[in-house]
Amino acid sequence: MANLVPKTPPSTWISTARKTLIEEGIQGVKVDRLAQRLGVTRGGFYKHFADRDDLLDRLLNDWEATNVFALDIPPLKSRADAKKALKKLADRLIAEDGFDPKFDIAVRDWARSDKRAAWAVERVDSRRLDLLCRLFSSFGCEPDEASVRARVFYYHQIGYYTIGVKQTATERKRLEPMYLRILIGTEHLDSQ
Repeated sequence: MANLVPKTPPSTWISTARKTLIEEGIQGVKVDRLAQRLGVTRGGFYKHFADRDDLLDRLLNDWEATNVFALDIPPLKSRADAKKALKKLADRLIAEDGFDPKFDIAVRDWARSDKRAAWAVERVDSRRLDLLCRLFSSFGCEPDEASVRARVFYYHQIGYYTIGVKQTATERKRLEPMYLRILIGTEHLDSQ
């Protein structure tokens, strides 16, 4: 009986591509290099992917689908609900629950040199900002103010990761109320 070598599923190729993207940048995401990392031949790759571009498209789809900055927020009925939703979002980001900032930064770096990645980042940023804008509108912010507060919140968070701020989750949690007070504005936070 012949020794059967287990096949490498597409999800393994994609997760290896993700890890390589994070560690080496887009220039490291090459079929040969991925096969070497997996300890397999290139042939198995072509059973699942038409070519490298197909893999890169699926890697971007994976980023869009799985690297969720904020869960969808249902319509909020009060400022108290909005405050709870924003606190839940902040807690989730501190815990990096469902959001991998290293993956996010790696895709953003890739987007500087690739239109397909740039379009994906633009789509994702737009969805994330729309969600945050709705959240700040629930605090009673006028449309322009909600838009600016959403951007300040989002750019602050993305910048935090991009700069590489080194803080423990405990320290971030300790500072969270101050950040939220500044980002929401006491006039919205304190009023009911």
